[in-house]
Amino acid sequence: MSKFQIILLVVFGVFILIAVAVFSLYRGGSSSSSKVLIWGDIPSYDFETFLTNSGLNQDNSLVISYVAKSPETLESDFTEALARNIGPDLIILTQDKIWKEKDKLTLIPYKSVSERDFKDTFVEEGELFLTPEGVYALPLSLDPMVLYYNRDILSTAKQAKPIAYWDEIYDAATTLSQKDAAGNILRSAIALGEASNIPNAKSILSLLMLQAGTPITALTANGLVPTLTYRFDFPVVPAESALDFYTQFSNPTRVYYSWNRSLVDAQTHFTSGDSAYYLGFASELRTLRNKNPTLNFGVTLVPQSRVSNKSITFGKIRGIAISRGTTQAGVALDAAVKLVSQSNSLALSNVLVLPSPRRDILSVRPDDAIFSVFYDAALQAKGFLDPNPNATKSIFREMIESVTSGRARTTQAVSKAQDEFENLIK
Repeated sequence: MSKFQIILLVVFGVFILIAVAVFSLYRGGSSSSSKVLIWGDIPSYDFETFLTNSGLNQDNSLVISYVAKSPETLESDFTEALARNIGPDLIILTQDKIWKEKDKLTLIPYKSVSERDFKDTFVEEGELFLTPEGVYALPLSLDPMVLYYNRDILSTAKQAKPIAYWDEIYDAATTLSQKDAAGNILRSAIALGEASNIPNAKSILSLLMLQAGTPITALTANGLVPTLTYRFDFPVVPAESALDFYTQFSNPTRVYYSWNRSLVDAQTHFTSGDSAYYLGFASELRTLRNKNPTLNFGVTLVPQSRVSNKSITFGKIRGIAISRGTTQAGVALDAAVKLVSQSNSLALSNVLVLPSPRRDILSVRPDDAIFSVFYDAALQAKGFLDPNPNATKSIFREMIESVTSGRARTTQAVSKAQDEFENLIK
């Protein structure tokens, strides 16, 4: 074989190898695809519908697998999975679980997602996911607290519109509540004052505290600290004034007494037509309609304080975070950024019937009367970093019941709660 023939065969051989490689990549397409596993508390049907509606499940460059977890077991399942090296790449967490789970997450550096871009893109409550070093999670969905009201009860009482300020609840409680000769409550103006039969008691009291002027907890140079006993230059400790306001409606000696622990749970009481007002989350809309399709109710923003120059509601915000156990943090971050993009955030918002946490979406008001309220509430939403949501729920319940039972004064109850918060953080 001549030297020329040998060179020719080598050249042909190289072209054949290149052609085979190109063909195999083109035909399969899978070698350029990224696969990510996501865990979260969003129901599987809703998330799969979102993937379909958004077109993400048609994106050949990103293959998303989603596993729905119960909110009660998500944290323990996540811990176990990390210990066994079988955890997800991304996990969806609400703001009250971020602090407790932070050591299991990979912080997103500001060089990847800048602090300014984050604040310009997402609502203020999303800033609970920020630290001096980076971002714990990217906001995915938002569930603000709103005020549901029975239109028939208000019309019968000749009240043209629902309350807008908290001081208006006193008149509403005296005119809308009904009692029998023995003083038993037949109809309630609003469920306030107890904990056992008000499922949203912790959130409602948190709302009142935030409106009164305490952030409940604060992230400082020394870490997370509770602020329940801080005065913040107010005449009265804000947490104490909030607790005083909340508990007075279960006091039978007050003229605006409108709730007690012997009644059915607050949501059922409202859907049965026996409460004029109900403080609930936007996500409860479907449940309220399903429990009583004939109930004539409306939705408005939660009442505010007349003396404050801020409008605040309490919100539950979901964020998508990178698991510490992932072996592909870069791919996971790319997927998270894609999931919270404008078009995908709007698609998820429509599926969950919840407002998006993105400012550009919230700036365009929807025509739907109820959803427009949800949008406004989303812009008002606040929350706090919770050291342990289950433990603090018990602390809030004890704080309420120790006052309503007479076991403690308001100052003592708040001081004890402060100590218990501090012990949780330690």
